Amino acid sequence: MKGLELLMEKEIRERLQQKPVVLALSAFACLLWGSAFPFLKISYEMLNLPPDDWGAKVLFAGYRFFLAALLLILVAVVGLRQQLRVPRRILPWTFLLGLLQTALQYFFFYNGLAYSTGIKGSIIGATGSLFVVVLSRLYYKNDLLTAQKLFGLLVGFVGVMVANMSKGALDYSLSFFGEGFLLISSFVGALGTILAKELAATVHPVLVTAYQMFFGSVLLILTGGIASGLGSVVFDWRSALLLIYLAFASATAFSIWYSILKYNKAGEVAVYRFLIPIWGTLLSALFLGECIGPNTIGALAMVSVGIALVNKRPAESPTLGS
Repeated sequence: MKGLELLMEKEIRERLQQKPVVLALSAFACLLWGSAFPFLKISYEMLNLPPDDWGAKVLFAGYRFFLAALLLILVAVVGLRQQLRVPRRILPWTFLLGLLQTALQYFFFYNGLAYSTGIKGSIIGATGSLFVVVLSRLYYKNDLLTAQKLFGLLVGFVGVMVANMSKGALDYSLSFFGEGFLLISSFVGALGTILAKELAATVHPVLVTAYQMFFGSVLLILTGGIASGLGSVVFDWRSALLLIYLAFASATAFSIWYSILKYNKAGEVAVYRFLIPIWGTLLSALFLGECIGPNTIGALAMVSVGIALVNKRPAESPTLGS
């Protein structure tokens, strides 16, 4: 039985290290994350949430991730035949991951966005991929930062900027509670990515996702409930269906992402997250009637070039900081 499990683990590892598979799964995970942009806007309108009521939005996020955690627990127990018990030494780390990846990331994001603009929020959010690459280089000695990889990341980041420039003018005003909080959100999310990769090496990625979302969602519900009251978010059947979809999207995207991280270098797969705002723009055009201009097409091309550069393996390439 043990030998069969090891064989299956080897087959999964080999499959998830194939570049076409990584590309397809990463693009799908980013599509799910990107779909949150238009569906969150629609949900806020259905629930009549004021734009400046960050507490209600945090509470909504808490409900979303709590439901996602329950869905993943069901999948782990019924579908994957996994035991919910994990080594006791792992529990504090899954709590820390939930604190970073779910609670703090969304707390700083929603608070920062209240004092900033959607354009700067999307652009600063993309710095999370850059933080992952730098942290990965510092933590993993074999995750080298080549000149080609750095150039690919910069091309992808500029692509995100180009996509958002179509939404309006970008001003250069900065504030700690606005852009500062957004940067903190990106940084703690990057820390969570590195921690998730470590935990997924010991615990099944679906269980890692379930536990971190459960812990993080409880913190979000408490924070949002204290700030705006538990009665600030009241669902009808339509908004409840959207909540279920958003929970499914988060659960599936994070599970896929942690599975990819388990078998690949964090610095190499981070570039795929540049696809999130691109998908968000395209889906917003589809569901919200927003226009797609040449900026969006150019941005998609730049992000695609960046992904290709990061994943291309040259015969020999100088490294930075080695």
